[in-house]
Amino acid sequence: MLVTDIAAQRLLHQQLIHTSFKKPAEIVSFFGAMQAQEHAHSKWAIGVRLPGITDAGIEKALSNKSLIRTTVFRGTLHLVAAADVRWMLQLIAPNMKTRMGSMKRQLGMDDALLHKTNQLIIKILQGGNHLTRKALTTYLQEHGIATDDHRMNHIIYHAALEGIICNGPLSGKQSTYTLLDEWLPASTLLSKEEALITLARRYFISHGPATLPDFAQWSGLSLTDARAGLNGAQEHLLAQEISDTTYWMAPGRKKAIPDTHLLLPAFDEYFIGYKDRSTLIDMQFAKKVMTINGIFNPIMVHNGQITGTWKRTFKKDSVAITVESFKPLKKAGLTAFEPAAQQYADFLGLTLAAFTAADPK
Repeated sequence: MLVTDIAAQRLLHQQLIHTSFKKPAEIVSFFGAMQAQEHAHSKWAIGVRLPGITDAGIEKALSNKSLIRTTVFRGTLHLVAAADVRWMLQLIAPNMKTRMGSMKRQLGMDDALLHKTNQLIIKILQGGNHLTRKALTTYLQEHGIATDDHRMNHIIYHAALEGIICNGPLSGKQSTYTLLDEWLPASTLLSKEEALITLARRYFISHGPATLPDFAQWSGLSLTDARAGLNGAQEHLLAQEISDTTYWMAPGRKKAIPDTHLLLPAFDEYFIGYKDRSTLIDMQFAKKVMTINGIFNPIMVHNGQITGTWKRTFKKDSVAITVESFKPLKKAGLTAFEPAAQQYADFLGLTLAAFTAADPK
């Protein structure tokens, strides 16, 4: 395999060419977890991989609790299959708490304070209650808890790591928090060794070809733990040496990739799932995808290469999409992406009102 083959093979592994999965929870479990910082975009991350599924279908999976949205890897929100939530939290929590230690001290917080906030959160949410972040913040402030200077972020993430809260049903367009133990029945836990191996196997089968540092960054695990997981999962994987670097992936024969034009969401696993993204994008354009304030924009992908970004504008019953290619896009090049735009509109149950190209900046 050549370096130029990596992006194409990732299209296959990431279920962007073809998938046999039928349900949202199946594909999320296959990935291990899928980033869900932006709720609407996270649903499209599933939709683009499951032809025929709709936005409403994914909301149904969330409401019937086969999918859970909670803070897991890298301190950010992910979609996780229900059966995986607790063992993943158990695996990731010790390392993430260590990483959070410095910020906790900078914010003037300690374990006693976080125990108090946990108990307050449990008290207000008990009995099936669901509160928005704003309402939860107000409640803590009324009980003497300072929530400024990123303290609320820390309080919520700590409660999520402890397995106390997860996202509950929407309140209008706002996410809510609810008690995990009330929202989701108990599930089987794994030993640390089993969890590391399971997570490594899922990552490399869904994200391959990928490297050990890719896996460590995606999961937030230490290199030592990530390596232990990879070592245990190797019997299920294929190794390839490419430019003196070892890549791991699902076994099987390399397949030819058809001409492919995709519009992928913000924070999609195709871009965010790797430490080294240089095989996916001309790095001079990387800042157009990943902004300095940590926002990842929706991306255009042609034959595995990220070639631009896109935006959508909503009206009552329609959506208009504008693409911004990194390089000038001819009419035929724009037309080639139009089926992807139509797929997105169909996913939302809307009419595609317009599909246009902005001038590259």
